[in-house]
Amino acid sequence: MTQQQSLPSIVTLTEIEEIVSTDSFALDLIDAIKKGFVSYSNGGFNACPIQTMGAPPMAPFSGRGNSSNSSDDGNYQAQTCVKSGYVTGASHYVIKVASGGHPFPNNSGLMQLYSQSTGKLETILLDEGILTELRTAAVGALAAQLLAPSVLMTENNGDGCCVGMLGTGIQARYQLQYLAHVIKCRNVKIWGRTKENVQQYIKDMTAEGWNVSSVDTPQDLLTSCSLIVTTTSSREPLLKYNAADNSIKHPLHITCIGSDATGKMELDPKLAATADLLVADCSLQTAERGEFEDALKQQLVELDSVVELGKFIEKEELHRKRDGKDDDCRLTIFDSSGVAVQDCVIAAMVNEALVQREMPM
Repeated sequence: MTQQQSLPSIVTLTEIEEIVSTDSFALDLIDAIKKGFVSYSNGGFNACPIQTMGAPPMAPFSGRGNSSNSSDDGNYQAQTCVKSGYVTGASHYVIKVASGGHPFPNNSGLMQLYSQSTGKLETILLDEGILTELRTAAVGALAAQLLAPSVLMTENNGDGCCVGMLGTGIQARYQLQYLAHVIKCRNVKIWGRTKENVQQYIKDMTAEGWNVSSVDTPQDLLTSCSLIVTTTSSREPLLKYNAADNSIKHPLHITCIGSDATGKMELDPKLAATADLLVADCSLQTAERGEFEDALKQQLVELDSVVELGKFIEKEELHRKRDGKDDDCRLTIFDSSGVAVQDCVIAAMVNEALVQREMPM
């Protein structure tokens, strides 16, 4: 007789949201992501090559509409990303699939947890891409925790006490939600391509306690904000650099989130070249995707000058100085193209929470 095979546990989006929607989960996630990147940079994490489908250099998905009169062709942004890996000695390895971008109506995805002991699929997290959004927001908060200028750590609304947000999508919202855990400044300036989306963003984030106003151009963020977060899917620079223009705000930190695939870019490569410090989540990835890709290809920066996040975390002398004794007026840039260690961290946290719920009192 054939032995009956046990089926994996399937966890719904509703169950996942119950776990991840608390402040304590957000704070724990930021800390766990921090530890995860240290482990990654020290060889404790095993990452497989990233698969990105539907985006250049691959052909677009057929769902975009191939008729010659399709109005969507010029705005196609759809992609599916597969990331996988495992922490050495942990209980599971994780495979994450996440899809999003126009013309997809919504983000979607799931995370699969397989036993490292048996190779069997044990848990499927039907998160619809939410866990990817949250783990991305957490690394943005971590970067701000370590690099945001001191003016953002107070409530005095002084000069430069403002966060600049490039983009109006779901990640732009999660970034603010997670930033609220690490900075005290609540002033935001937003730029987006569509007026209606900007207005909706202002309405939604004002309701969450932020003082939000819009700007006419991305450049306006460079002249008035001490922290800028970029969250668009642009394939051309939005934040420009002009050597004759000395109006860029200093000190300034920029966290780049949107460039998660080859060819995407939100920063002028020359802007990256002028930075005092470049940090990337993964040194191996930064040459092939992310904000430093073009700067490296144009030999404006050297790969050796980009500090990997896990190593940066351990080098406290590189962190933003906020002791009031020294003026830390650096322009610092952190680029996040996304690493599987983030997926493993958040999947493990959700799985552990599920286990704890099932334990008898």
